[in-house]
Parts: sequence; C-alpha cells; structure tokens
Amino acid sequence: AFLIPYLLSLFLCGIPLVALELSLGQYFRQGPSTVFYSICPLLGGTGYSMLISLFLSQICYVVIFAWVLFYLIASFMNPLPWTTCGNSWNTEDCYARNGSDSNMSGIPPSQEFYDHRMLQITDHPDKFGTLNWELALLLLAAWVLIYFCVFKGIKWSGKVVYVTVTFPYLIMIILFFRGITLSGAGNGISYYLRIDTSKLRLARTWGNAATQIFYSLVTGFGPLITFSSYNKRSYNVIRDATVISLINCATSFCSGFVVFSVLGYIAKEQGLPVPKVVSQGPGLVFSVYPAALATLPGANFWSIIFFLMLITLGLDSAMGGMESLSAGITDACPKLLPRKKWVTLGLTIVFFLLGLTAVTTGGFYIFNLFNWYAAGIGLFVTTIFEIVAVSYCYGGNRFAKNIGRVISKPIWLYWKVCWYFLTPGMILVVLLFSTIDYYPIVYGNDIPYPWWGEFVGWLMTAGILCGIFIPAIYQLIVTEGTIKERFMKLLFVPKTEEELQADLACEINVDNQKFPPPPYRSNYSMYSYESAV
Repeated sequence: AFLIPYLLSLFLCGIPLVALELSLGQYFRQGPSTVFYSICPLLGGTGYSMLISLFLSQICYVVIFAWVLFYLIASFMNPLPWTTCGNSWNTEDCYARNGSDSNMSGIPPSQEFYDHRMLQITDHPDKFGTLNWELALLLLAAWVLIYFCVFKGIKWSGKVVYVTVTFPYLIMIILFFRGITLSGAGNGISYYLRIDTSKLRLARTWGNAATQIFYSLVTGFGPLITFSSYNKRSYNVIRDATVISLINCATSFCSGFVVFSVLGYIAKEQGLPVPKVVSQGPGLVFSVYPAALATLPGANFWSIIFFLMLITLGLDSAMGGMESLSAGITDACPKLLPRKKWVTLGLTIVFFLLGLTAVTTGGFYIFNLFNWYAAGIGLFVTTIFEIVAVSYCYGGNRFAKNIGRVISKPIWLYWKVCWYFLTPGMILVVLLFSTIDYYPIVYGNDIPYPWWGEFVGWLMTAGILCGIFIPAIYQLIVTEGTIKERFMKLLFVPKTEEELQADLACEINVDNQKFPPPPYRSNYSMYSYESAV
C-alpha cells in the first residue's frame, strides 16, 4: 500500500520540487542562503530554514555511518558475532530460532548484538549514560573520511562520487540475484507488492511516503540548489530533474526486492510469517537483514559487501550535505570563501562534538529525537514557503519563462500546474494529516519519552521555522516606507535588465558570457552530484 502514496508523492511533489530547486540554483547561480533574496526578499530566510533542517539531519546521519563502520569491522569475525547467544553482552532472553522451533518469546541474538553490544543502550531516556568509546572513535573516523572527501571543493568531491555511486549499484545487483534465488524469496516479494487498501486510510502512511520522497530526493534541504548553481545556465535542467528523480525512485523500488527476498527467506527458515520478521527503521538494517545474511553460505562475504555498500551510500549523502552547508556559509559571507577549507573543518568539528551526544550509552534516544523531528512538520512548512516565494511572489509564469529562455526549451504546462496548485496542495494535505495524526515521540514498544523529549523536538522544529520568520521580521524593520510599501517591496521584485531585454527582443538568446556567474561559482557539471541524490 505504501507504493501508491509513494508514487503520487513522486509525481505531484518529488519531481516538480526537484525541477524547481535545480532551476533556482542554475538560473540565479546562488546557493539556498542567498537565492531566495533574489526572488522574494521577505521570504529570503527560506534558504536558512533549509540549511537548519540539513544541519540537524546531518548530525544523526553520520552517527548511522559510525554504526555501519562498527558492523563492517565485526563482519570480519568468524562466526559473525550476531549469530550466537552466550556472549558477554547477551541476556537470558537471547534465543536463536530455527524452523523446527516454535518458541516465539526469545530475543534474536542479532537484536541483542545491536542493542547491548553496539549501542549498549540504557533502559530509559533519562539515563544518559557514559560515552561509548568504540562508537566515538568510529564517529571520528567517519568525519575525518568525509572531510577529506570534500575539503578541496566541488570539483574534488565530484571525482569521489564517481566511485561511491557505481559500487552500490554493483553490490545491489549481486544481492538482488542472490536474494531471488533463495527459498522463500517469493513470499517476501509477494508481501512487498501486496496492496492493503486499509493502510491507505491512515494519515501516517501518506506522511511517511511524502517524508521518504523528501529524504530520497533531498528536496527542501538545499543541496539541489547548491549543486545546480555550478551548472552552465543553458543546461537542460528540467530533463535532468525528471531523469534523476525517476532513476532515484526506481532504485529505491528495486532495493525493495533485494530486502524482501531475503526477508522471505529468513521467514521460511524460522517458520514465521513474513510480517513477523519485517522491521522498520535502523532495526531492519542492523538486526533483521544481517541476521538473514548470516544464514547464507559465505556469510562473512555477504555481510562485508553489504556494509561496504552502506558506507559508500552514506558517504555520498554526507558529502552533499557538507558541501551545501559550507557553500551556504561562504555564499552568505563571501569574505570566508578563500578560507572555505577552514569553514569545512570547523563544521566537521562541530558535527563531531554534537554527534558525541548520540554515541553515549543513552545516545540512541538522542539520535531518535533528531531522526523524528529534523524532517517533518518543519520541512513541510519550509517547502510550502519555497513554493509560495517562487510561484506567487516571483511568479510561476515568469520563472518558467526565464528557465525556458536560458535552456532554449519550452516549459510544459504540467510544471506550472504543479508549482502553482498540485505540489503545494498535496504538501498542505499531508501536513494537515500529519498534524491531525500527530502523536508524541516514543521508544521501544511505543513507550512515550519524558516531557523533555517532546519539548526538545518542538524546539528543533521552531528553530527550523525561525530561519524563515526572523529574517522576514528584520527585513520589515530595516526597509523604508509605510507597512504596505514595505510588503510590496519585499514580496515582489521587479524584472531585471536581462528579463527586460529578452521581453523587448522577443527571442531566445542563451549566452553564458553575457551573463557571467558570480566569481565564486564555476561551471562544473551537476553530474558530480546527480548520483549522490
């Protein structure tokens, strides 16, 4: 049932937003921290809101990177440490099931390895615990690796991406063909493709689908705007927005076969129905799937390549986030451009220090807070303001006309209808459903956090929205004129000389030399980031 709202979100929100953000960056040659001031000064802070969401997401994202490194190292042990009970971290409840055993009450050793060996998790969010030094060192290693992949700028990171993108596809193909040949794989795939219409009545299903689209396509976070700003102005960005989005979501769809074929196999091995072995969130990646791989011949090999694949995927996304944040700072403060390496280093240190809070023995609860609130209501509201700024303040027709002029291609009616009505309408509906169906953050078996958990979460959401409202208030204060005059000046920007000349000439003239990019933008192909998306 998830595929239906997922596909609707893709065509009504995902692809139009990707096209909008890529076009914004390419046409104005600016990153998110400055581009919105060129289209609607009153909503200029929309870019800051995007970068705040990205900042919060990046903290927990690289913590997962450290977890993957932990599992990669453990994959070289024989036997794999998450396959047996009787280890120092196991409890009396640990139980390794098999197909002939009807015991359903034990805890799988893979789950205990995840909870008690790697996370060493405390039993309550109030128990912050002590620093997990193994994860802290791995977190440091992850950030060092990310820094050396991006410190030379977009041209260097673009070369790294060519390697980190092809490898996951190669591994996914290998895992796909291995998975579909396993006994019971058909049951897992059947469960994956089965449509349960009752789930479509749940607001949570639609909210999760929209959030997944935002995460997988990186819309509303800023990297698309940042990396497209390095494009040539005449690049056919609308075509690439469509192709990138379809390839991305087709990859996500195919990865479902990789996962559920193996889940079907382990369900048959354990004599359980498929829903009993399906898990959501990190548990699927770090408990269920490794346990399934451990039952295959050559388990160490399959485990190693699986976690290597996750490392390259994580590296891509982390590099994109770091480049966007550092470019956002240097765009807002051009004096820092010659010291961009130091800006990147400073960001790396800040992220590492903040990430240490999520690698204590109670750190999983902090991680869960970031994961729960960094992309949600704040992200949906930000994208609504983004669309309002482009479509209703700058003018959707005007924007489409400008993009069509520089790429020498007409902008189809589909894009305009989406930018004006369908995309903001669907986001508003999902936001409304998410608000109606809202429930406080939970852990374990749906146990609510203490009062401070929800307070901190809403504080993060407020921080995201402050990125829009504080700059707007400041602009209203410093702008001269009556209240009405201030709003008119800040909401609607007059046509540029380029637009006026194009209107008078009534012809398309794409000349990158005539309208050169700012000195801090170079014409690097967006293919360097296309795969990271």
